[in-house]
Formats: sequence, structure tokens, C-alpha cells
Amino acid sequence: MRRITGTRKGFTLTEILVALAIFALGGTAIMALFITNVRLSRQAMDYTRAAEITRNVRSLMTQSLSRPINLNKDDNIYAFYYPGSSLSFNPDTYRERFETGATSSGETNEANIGNPPTDNIVFFRLPKQMFNSPAINYQEPTGQLTVIPRDTLTSAGTSRSFDGPRPQVFRLMPDALRRSRAIDGLDPDDRMSYQFDVSIRRSVQRASVDATDASGAKQPLEDLFVVHVRVYKGFEFGDVVNDPYFEWDFYVNASK
Repeated sequence: MRRITGTRKGFTLTEILVALAIFALGGTAIMALFITNVRLSRQAMDYTRAAEITRNVRSLMTQSLSRPINLNKDDNIYAFYYPGSSLSFNPDTYRERFETGATSSGETNEANIGNPPTDNIVFFRLPKQMFNSPAINYQEPTGQLTVIPRDTLTSAGTSRSFDGPRPQVFRLMPDALRRSRAIDGLDPDDRMSYQFDVSIRRSVQRASVDATDASGAKQPLEDLFVVHVRVYKGFEFGDVVNDPYFEWDFYVNASK
């Protein structure tokens, strides 16, 4: 009986190395796409939140400037309050107290976390000087620009004092479910990481009629103001330069 023998061929080392290289390149490309998708999703979520903040500010500022508080004949102030925001909320303190459970149950009563809403109402005056862009300094108080909460007043029109440092931004607080401990951990969009401020300046737009000073220029629109909203994420205090990731301008008419 004749026995038939044959050779069984396998992959060579070169073929294995080539296959591994192909899989490595493909895996790297897929991972890069996954990371890019996560980053774009995160960015889209941030811009969605920023757009929501801006829309709310516009609505609230329109209401505020339509209801002046007359201190005297020539002096008006306006009130502004953004629900769910705080002038004193500290995300790090919140995490330490309520997320990690580092404090006792008696210390986790957070009814006034971020201060009561009445303490977060700000009053402000509108700028009276015309806006001059080359000469403006956003870091220092000026008659050309009102920045809130930096230029916060009391309801009597005097400069407001604070127990700690003067607030630079409004901070969004955790939602009601988070504060009631119905949900553990941080919000999916890190709501407490969003901050914003609002600056107001006089519009440089002019009417179609001549000014009364016989200068030949057109009459400025006295009641038209430009509101500039800046939204931050991870705002830091001190001398750190905080660049907003979202900015938006809109016009508002002010009643006097």
C-alpha cells in the first residue's frame, strides 16, 4: 500500500508581520476617529450649553432694561438675576461636601448652597460715555462699559460689598436632582463648570437726523445698548487669563 505524504504550509514570519502592521494601522485610524468623535461631541455639548445661556441672558436682560428703578430724576439702575446661577458657588467645595461624603449628614444641608436667590440679584447702571474701542480696558472699571457681576451695586445704587473676593463671573449651580442627592456623581455635561459674565456698552449706531450740537454728525441712539455675553468653562480666579470659549453680542433698548 502506497502512503501519500504532503506538505502543510503556514504563514511565514513576513506575512504575520505585514498582517500585524495592517491591523495596527487600521486600529490606530479607528481609535483616532473615536477620539475625534468624542471631542466633537463634547464641543457640541459645550456650544449647546453656551447658546442656551446666551438666549436666557438675552431674555432676562431685555426684561431688566425695560424696568428701570428710578433713584432720582437723572439716575436709574437696573436689576438682573439669572435663575440657577450663583455669585458665591464653589464647585470644589461642593464636590468635597456633597459628592465625596466627606462631611457628616448634619453638614450636608445645602438649602442655601450658592447663597439664596435674593443674594444673587445684581443691580447696575448703564454706561453714559460713548464706547471707544481702542481706549477700552475690559479689566478696569470705566464709564464706557458696565460689566456684571464686577460692577455690582446695591438696590440703593451704592457699590455692593461681599464677604469674600468680589465675584468675577456667574456660576451655574447643580440642578435640583443633584442637590437633593437623587443622582450621584457629576452632571453629564458638567453643568457646574460653566460660568459667564455680561458687559454692556452704548451702541455707536446713529439716527438719520442731525445732532443738536451743529457738528454735522447724526444723532446717536441714546436708548440702544450692546450686550456682550462671554461664556467660560473652568474659570480660574487671580491673575490667570480666562479666555471665553463662546461670545455673542445683541442689541437691547433701555427704558429710562
